[in-house]
Amino acid sequence: MKRTLSAIFLSVIFITLLAVGSPAQEPTTKPARPRTAPKPDAEQTSQADAPPVEAPSTEEQLRRTLNNLATQITALNAEVRSLRRANDHNSLALELLLSEERLARLEDKLDQAMQRKIELDAREADIQRRQKNIQQEVSLRGFLRRDEGEAILRAEYQRALDDTRSQQQQAQQRVTDLQTQVNQLRARVEALRRRLERLESRDEANESQKQ
Repeated sequence: MKRTLSAIFLSVIFITLLAVGSPAQEPTTKPARPRTAPKPDAEQTSQADAPPVEAPSTEEQLRRTLNNLATQITALNAEVRSLRRANDHNSLALELLLSEERLARLEDKLDQAMQRKIELDAREADIQRRQKNIQQEVSLRGFLRRDEGEAILRAEYQRALDDTRSQQQQAQQRVTDLQTQVNQLRARVEALRRRLERLESRDEANESQKQ
């Protein structure tokens, strides 16, 4: 009985030793770390999260093109208006300058014509004075026969008076014509000056608005 119990006790001890010794004999290896997937970049993540950009439709492209053309046309119209205003200003300034020069020449001619008329009036008055003093003129001329000398002088003075009066009429007509031209040209010059002043005032107002 005792032998049987001893055998059983030894068997238990042996089995226990085998159970304890077997894990120690196994090689100790580090457990493999699980492989993790690489984290995506922030840019790739944002691009992935962003909604896809849709290409503009044909209608949208046409609308943009038309808007661009409208903007260019508006700018071109503004440039054309600016050039037209500049051209109008230059044309008015040139016309005013030429008109003023022509007016100055006409006024000089008018002064000369009026001076000529004054000289003719003075000649007429002198001839008429001699006609009234015909006897004194006969004596001064030293005619032998006073009646013949008086007749000669009267005819001479009358021809001179007729010629002077004819020239007076021509001079008066020239003065009248020149005076008419001067008046018309003066009115034209004044109108051009007013137009130019209005145009310059409008341009200054437009520049002030732009600023």
